[in-house]
Amino acid sequence: MKSVSILVFLMIFISLNACKETPEKASVEEEVETTKAEDAPDYAAFDSKVATIRAFAAAHGAENLEKLSELLSDTLKWSPPQYNGGKWLTKADLLSALKDYHANFDNIQFMEGIELPDTTAGGMWSGSVYPQASASVNPDAIRVYGTWKATHTASKKEIGVKWFGLYWMNEDGKIAMVTDYYDVNGIAKQISEK
Repeated sequence: MKSVSILVFLMIFISLNACKETPEKASVEEEVETTKAEDAPDYAAFDSKVATIRAFAAAHGAENLEKLSELLSDTLKWSPPQYNGGKWLTKADLLSALKDYHANFDNIQFMEGIELPDTTAGGMWSGSVYPQASASVNPDAIRVYGTWKATHTASKKEIGVKWFGLYWMNEDGKIAMVTDYYDVNGIAKQISEK
């Protein structure tokens, strides 16, 4: 009798639990819809900033100081490639440096991208998933990778330099802050080699 009671109890328990509705998992579409707009990448903002950076590189190659000046904010902050104690320079300082390049080099060209053994990877990046504490999909800073090539005017030597830069734009779409990284002395070495 005891085993019959246990069996009846088990059947009732199973029947009651089997009749409960299980909550449905959210569909993929519902999960996507719950993503906050501010958490989604802003591809249009990224593309707009990349277009400005490409216009800047093209104006430098064309030695067009007027166009370069138009693309820069009047309050631009620039960190040059050579170490200077962490001092940020101005728009006038950057334009002066670019003018010096134009006076000393011809055929200035920017080859966008990271050169790999068998290919060239993309040269414009933004956002980050690491570290988690500062992960962002916001394209505030654009990381730019590439190679600058030119002909030294006096010696007619071809030079090249791997380059990395960080660009920030203001609300007007102008370049507001730039930091450059490349081997400044490597250019002089290439020119002095026989």
